[in-house]
Amino acid sequence: MTIGHAIALSVIAALAFAVAAVLQHEAVGHQMEDHGNGRGGSGDSHDDRRQRRHLGLAFFRDLLRRPRWLIGFSMSGLGALLHLAALRGAPVAVVQPIAVLSVPLAVLIGMWRSHRRPNGAVWGGVAAAMAGVSIFVWLAARNTASELPATSHIIIAGLAIAALITVLVLLGQRGPDWVHSLAWTGGAASAYGLAAGYMKTIFVQLDHGVPLSAPTIWLPGIVLLLTYPAAAYMLQHAFVSGSPAVVVGGLTVTDPMLAVLLGAFLLGETSQLTPVVTMGMVGCAVVAVLGVGMLSRYHPDVVRVTEEHDEVADPHEAVVAGRPALTQHGPDTPAYGDTPYGADLNDDPGSRPGVAEHQREDER
Repeated sequence: MTIGHAIALSVIAALAFAVAAVLQHEAVGHQMEDHGNGRGGSGDSHDDRRQRRHLGLAFFRDLLRRPRWLIGFSMSGLGALLHLAALRGAPVAVVQPIAVLSVPLAVLIGMWRSHRRPNGAVWGGVAAAMAGVSIFVWLAARNTASELPATSHIIIAGLAIAALITVLVLLGQRGPDWVHSLAWTGGAASAYGLAAGYMKTIFVQLDHGVPLSAPTIWLPGIVLLLTYPAAAYMLQHAFVSGSPAVVVGGLTVTDPMLAVLLGAFLLGETSQLTPVVTMGMVGCAVVAVLGVGMLSRYHPDVVRVTEEHDEVADPHEAVVAGRPALTQHGPDTPAYGDTPYGADLNDDPGSRPGVAEHQREDER
């Protein structure tokens, strides 16, 4: 397999991941409608209901009965297989950054299916992400190569990432509230990055005639079987505990960056880079990161969690706070729930305390 073939497989894998994100987003949205706004009592907080909805076994069991979710899950599996196949023919520094393209692709596909027109910010983010990734991959393909990894490097990398993930999980469970989502996202990104680095070390060793019975092959293989479900578990907790925009952006940026660093440490992929090429790759990475940041709040996962937040928002609390509650009529349709002033849904919303001020702010 040539590097060109590997790049093509990586692009198709990114497209598969994007389609999977859109289909699973739609399936979860329908599942949310069927389950209603939570199964707990009226005293449950939004966070309690959201966590029960995402992590409940009954919710996932019902998802398995939805063909759209199963197709999305299958597309995700196809993307993973294509991604691993691409690693067979190209360095990690070439393959892993292409996964970033799944974000702009998912945003555009999601908007197309929901009949929404991309605005200037979306097109700017798409252009920045695609341009940054494309030039980065072009530079990496011309200036990187994988070497036979040292056994000590395989062990050190595994132990270092395992220690990092342990610390991040502890922070996600017991750290300050503001760090929970970042910690879970970092843990998931670390697991995915290690999986990509280890898979490439296995391929390189096999190319050099190392037998399958060698510990440097089957031990990383066992780690691979553990990292993917662990990463999915941590990623779900990241979505539950914090801003989905931070999760999507953080994962999409951190995963390839860590994978490239592991490729440099394990396989010496950056040993041939000149200072000029290195600076060019760093600049492209910055452009891609800015593009992902612009797009992250339009990603289907972000849209889904934002819609869930709007659907379960307490109308009483919303109006007391001076902001209109949102119902399932749509994000642009204000609907006012029961207020401490006994307001009727058909009266003039501008006459209520707090609402007129909010409308004036929106008009400004």
